Amino acid sequence: MKIIKFRETDTEEIVSLFYKTVHSINSKDYFQQELDAWAPEDEKNSKVESWKVSLSARR
Repeated sequence: MKIIKFRETDTEEIVSLFYKTVHSINSKDYFQQELDAWAPEDEKNSKVESWKVSLSARR
């Protein structure tokens, strides 16, 4: 595993990974309604900019 510093160009991939992880890995432990509340798939694209701001602040 190679760990790298956050780059703004990685944001879309990070957001996608989060949503895919919640809806696949966590699906065995949570009901669909809980997954949708935690990570609504229809909001994924609209969250990229806010994730970019949040992750940039943590560098």
